Amino acid sequence: FTNSELPVNNVKNEKTIQDIEKQENLWNYWIENHRDILEKWKEKEWFQILKNDWKKEKQIYQKEIYNLEENILKELKANSLDSQKFIWKEWILKQATHMEMFKQEEWFKSIINEQNKKKDNYGMKEYNNISNTNIIVIQNKKTHDELYRKTCIIEKVMLQIHMMVLEECVKEDIIKNKELYLDNFIQDINNQNNQDQKQNLLEENNNDLNVFNS
Repeated sequence: FTNSELPVNNVKNEKTIQDIEKQENLWNYWIENHRDILEKWKEKEWFQILKNDWKKEKQIYQKEIYNLEENILKELKANSLDSQKFIWKEWILKQATHMEMFKQEEWFKSIINEQNKKKDNYGMKEYNNISNTNIIVIQNKKTHDELYRKTCIIEKVMLQIHMMVLEECVKEDIIKNKELYLDNFIQDINNQNNQDQKQNLLEENNNDLNVFNS
């Protein structure tokens, strides 16, 4: 780039970053305002179905991983987080059917409609002072922008739903592993106590035998 082009490119990059940050802030704001709705999702039957679906998907890929050659298996074990991300990505790609199902829900429609009312979401522009000669072009552009914005909102809501599914499954795994650890810990203590009791009993018998022999 020439020296004259560099400032222009820097400005464009800064503008892109600002737009991304703005959309991210809007999305976080939306999540906080709809926290009660997000929590109610967990009580829905479809949420439990998604959780079970995710667990089945995870098991399928884990079985495939365990069937790999030894050197690949060691690498995947060393990068378990990467393998989890891969499984998650593959599962998300299979969720198009759920997106169509959610689009029919009234609560889902209300969320999308509410977001559509915000003019500054997802790069939407105001079209003022338009000449009659350009009205058709501008209308087509505006329709395209509105469809794009709605698609972005739907995708983000769907992603949030599936992120909550993953979060709940991780919580369940943590609880399950914690309970398993505690059970094993208690069992180890009981085994140690039994071993100590046997050792004490053996020592008492030896002492009694020594007394008798003396």
